Parts: sequence; structure tokens; C-alpha cells
Amino acid sequence: MARVSKAWCILVTTLHLLHIASSNFIVKSLPGFGHLPFTLETGYVGVDEREEVQLFYYFVESERSPMNDPLLLWLIGGPGCSGLSGFLYENGPLMLNYDKVNGTIPELRLNPNSWSKVLNILYVDAPIGTGFSYSKTQQGYYTNDKQTVEHIYDFLQKWLVDHPKFQSNPAYIGGGSYAGLFVPPLVQKVYEGYKAGYFPLLNFKGFVLASALLDTYLDFNARVQYSQQRTLISNELYESMKANCNGDYININPNNTNCMSDYEVYSETDKFTLSDKWANDPNVRKNLNVREGTKGGVRRCNITDAFIDAYTKNVPSVVEYLQSLTTTNLRSLIYIGDLDMDVPYLSTHSIIKSQNMKLSSSWRAWFIGGEVAGYTEEYERNEYHLTYVTVKGGSHVVQYQKPREAYEIIRRWFSYYDI
Repeated sequence: MARVSKAWCILVTTLHLLHIASSNFIVKSLPGFGHLPFTLETGYVGVDEREEVQLFYYFVESERSPMNDPLLLWLIGGPGCSGLSGFLYENGPLMLNYDKVNGTIPELRLNPNSWSKVLNILYVDAPIGTGFSYSKTQQGYYTNDKQTVEHIYDFLQKWLVDHPKFQSNPAYIGGGSYAGLFVPPLVQKVYEGYKAGYFPLLNFKGFVLASALLDTYLDFNARVQYSQQRTLISNELYESMKANCNGDYININPNNTNCMSDYEVYSETDKFTLSDKWANDPNVRKNLNVREGTKGGVRRCNITDAFIDAYTKNVPSVVEYLQSLTTTNLRSLIYIGDLDMDVPYLSTHSIIKSQNMKLSSSWRAWFIGGEVAGYTEEYERNEYHLTYVTVKGGSHVVQYQKPREAYEIIRRWFSYYDI
């Protein structure tokens, strides 16, 4: 009976996926750059049963060996930051040239540290309302963390059906910042489907977390201790906060005036902003094959009141998912900047050490060109393997602020080399 149920489930899933509402387009050139020396595809994939939610994506083929190199689905944080943010700011083949602005649009230049040198990279505008993704109904814009994971899972399945030649490539899922709350649940869901033999079959190997939010309480609460260790705040302020706030800097009682006063002084040191107007140029939209009339002005990160009001954060922690994944045969890479104040390495490292894994390679420096680039150690539990890496001088978005170091980590790890 169990075999019949499993077979029926696989059949239903297969029939559902064979009905694909997707579109794709090869982008030949982009304003500010010209003819592209790499293969870029954009498109939409409809998700949910009625496919009213249309997720926009960018797919960059590996510049080395597309049919053999790994496929990486890379998710962006926020929530609400677009795939274009990863494509232009983090690890894509192009980057903005801030020194040259042609009237209304900045010029682009090749990224010497693009991950597409060794990987096929798939970016998606998710959650709904991010970037060029849109809903055919107003209700479709109301979403949350859990539904976003379901949307991305549906998206990935349908994208693979539409791109069968990439189903045999080693497949990985990765992301940074707030996407850390998406990646482990998504990995769990993909892995379970992979082990059960659900269609489409894929060669699933592991996941990557970059300066990722893993537990909102632990990560945010670690900021104060980190600030004190880095002398970003005085010892006096740290000791005062610890005493007045009882060591809890998240659930602050507004009536605790001493704690509130200390926290206001601390908060003045915690700022991180970026901006991007490139995507609103009409010629850019035309070249990317964005559907006319589906979106108004877009931002690199959607922080509008409409998006914030429609989005519910309902996954505060993924520590249990990470613990569960240690029982699989997957590979995982977690890297973080040692100057990251948004998600301090203190909490990330403590979460890793709480997972009851065996230390297989002790703490050591890793190098680029003979210079220390950070530190690394490795853990394992049966067939599961985790590599933890810090990046010296790296802040919250390592691949933006320390692109060479990020590229070297990725190149080595995906090639099964020591970091």
C-alpha cells in the first residue's frame, strides 16, 4: 500500500509539473555594456496551483563548461531584495561601473570575480513583489517566509522541467543574509523529494550559506557583544547595556528607560544601505524582456510600505532544519565576514558548534597569494560534511565587499579543494 501511495504521489507531481506556465528569453546585449560575452537567460515561471504568481529569474550559464559545472540556485536576502542585486552586486558576470555614467544609466563592466567562471547560476526574484516578479491578483502579494519557500520549490521544479539538460548537473542551493531563513527549509524539501525519487530528478549535492541569518534572536542579540569585542562601542556602554537590559537586546521592555537609553546610543553605529536605479531604465527592461505593465518602478530591495505590510515573517529560526540536515549525505559551506555587524560570526559559530558534529579539521588560517584571507575549520557527522570559513575584513555582503576572497572560497569548495 505504501508503494502504491508513493507511486501515486510521484505521478500526481509529474503531471502537475508537465503543465508549465513559463517563458524564457536569451539576452544578447544590455544598455551600458553592449553585446554579452556570456549566455544570459531571463524569464518567468508561474507558481502555485493557478500560477497567478509569476516569478522572474536570471540564469547565467557557466563560462567554463555549462553541461558539467554545478548548478547553483542563489537566493537574495531582505526579504525583498531582487535577483538583480546578486547579478550586479554580488557574484554575477557584470558589475556597475560607478566612474562612468552615460546620461541616465551607469556603464557596466565585467566582474573579474564572477562565480559564473565555474558555476551555472540561477537567480530568482522572490518573495513575490521583489524585482520584476508579480501577481495577477492583489491577494497574491500577501505572502510569508513559509510560502516563499513553497514558491521557490515550485519554481525550481518547473524550471528544471523546462531545462532538462541541467538536471544531471551537480545541484546546490545557496543564499545570504535573510535568505538564510529560506535555504535550510528549501534544502530539506528538495532533499526529501530527491530521496523519494520525485520528478524532476536532479543531482542534489548540498548548500551554501553566506553571512546568513539563521536565528533572529541569537543573531541579533549577538550584535551588542560583537560591537564591544570590536571596540565599536565602549566597555562602559556594553556593561551598562548588559546590566540594564539583562543581556536581552531584542525583547526590550519600553518601560525600561535605562535599557532604552543605552540602546539608542548603540543603534547610532548600526547602518548599512545600498541603492540601485539601473533596472528602471526602459531600455534595460526591454532587453531583459520584462513584461510591460506588470511592474512600476522597482528597487534593488523592495522596502515599500506596501511590501512590508503584505509580508509576514513567520520563520524565526532554522536551527532545527540545520540539525536535521546533519543526518543527510549533503555537503554544506557556511562563510561569513569577521566584520559583519548584521549577522555576527559569534552567533553563526555557536550555532554550528551546537549541532553535535565531529571536528574533522581544526581551526587554521587560509590564504590567497601568501596572505591570510581568514580562518576555516571543518565538521562532519557520518556522511554529512560542513566547511566553515571566515573572511578577514569582510562585512555583511562578503561577495560585494571582498569579491576575490568570496570567489576563491567558492572556486575551491565546489572543486572539492581545501579552502
